[in-house]
Amino acid sequence: MLGNLKDGWDDVGAPPPSQSHFAKFDDFTPNDEASFDDEFARLASSQQWVPGSQEYTRQRTVAMREELELHYFSQQQPLGDIDEEEAGELSAEEKTLQGCQALCREVGLDPSDSVDECKILLRKTLVNIIDLIDARRTGKRVKVWDNFEAFRAYTLLDADKRIDPREAKAPPGYLALFLQRLAGSRSRKKRKRSKASGVVSGRVSKGKA
Repeated sequence: MLGNLKDGWDDVGAPPPSQSHFAKFDDFTPNDEASFDDEFARLASSQQWVPGSQEYTRQRTVAMREELELHYFSQQQPLGDIDEEEAGELSAEEKTLQGCQALCREVGLDPSDSVDECKILLRKTLVNIIDLIDARRTGKRVKVWDNFEAFRAYTLLDADKRIDPREAKAPPGYLALFLQRLAGSRSRKKRKRSKASGVVSGRVSKGKA
């Protein structure tokens, strides 16, 4: 939550160091208020990653994964009605629950007290993963889709539609929750035939079962 980070400015008035993935590159000055796509395009240019290349895809997937984790799963906030001063350090399980609940709220869902139940709710929701990241980076409102075909058309407007599956599934695996094949029909038979060659989007959440 970048607004909260900015609230932590010191007495001199300087903002704290960026915690964004983009701040990890010594020769790159991050802009925490830029959209993910704009920021990554600028980073890729500075690092000479060629769009469409394997390295570009891998680095983009890593950036998506880490930005999602930062904005939803790395915030030290108390759960429920626990007083902030008494909350202390959250356990890994509490952080995961807190993050899943934050994602549910972001897309207009009533969060559950169970991680598994939150994930079930999220998997049934059509939402663009980049929109989720930009909700925290730029304050962009996340659009929730009811129609898969319209959602797919919107997502495929992005020129770069692929991600690196290995990086997407890397622990703790939050990004893997938002993977969806966009090629072909949603029917079971066609999805089976297109499994090997289907486009995997780096911008989407799983559709309704």
